[in-house]
Amino acid sequence: MSAGADGGGAAAARSRKGSSAEDGFVPSALGTREHWDAVYERELQTFQEYGDTGEIWFGEESMNRLIKWMQKHKIPLDASVLDIGTGNGVFLVELAKFGFSNITGIDYSPSAIQLSGNIIEKEGLSNIKLKTLIFNLGRRLFESFHKAVWISYLY
Repeated sequence: MSAGADGGGAAAARSRKGSSAEDGFVPSALGTREHWDAVYERELQTFQEYGDTGEIWFGEESMNRLIKWMQKHKIPLDASVLDIGTGNGVFLVELAKFGFSNITGIDYSPSAIQLSGNIIEKEGLSNIKLKTLIFNLGRRLFESFHKAVWISYLY
């Protein structure tokens, strides 16, 4: 019998032993780069065809609450701010509209970065930097920013 002749079932069962799935947690597609690449490919195409910027994944209320927190804590408008997982860049646009001038968005989806760039260009903003995230950048990346923002969900 050749390797993999069982359809991978035995190997999959072995790899699940001691995994999160065994503990009652099921892996989510939301944690995969493939999922987000597909999402942002669709959103990029929709933006190009209709001008729709797409979803505010964490909600407009959360975005506004975070900006108010930054203002309350007197984060200087010229502080370097990093938006981790920037997606469509809508949060960056809002930061720029509130006067923040040294902002960078990173994402591991090249389509998200392209969509962000298109939206930022449409808004006429030029002070926003975008970078494709490489997971092994390490601590060195974050040491060059005063604040780093990463908004995520727990499902």
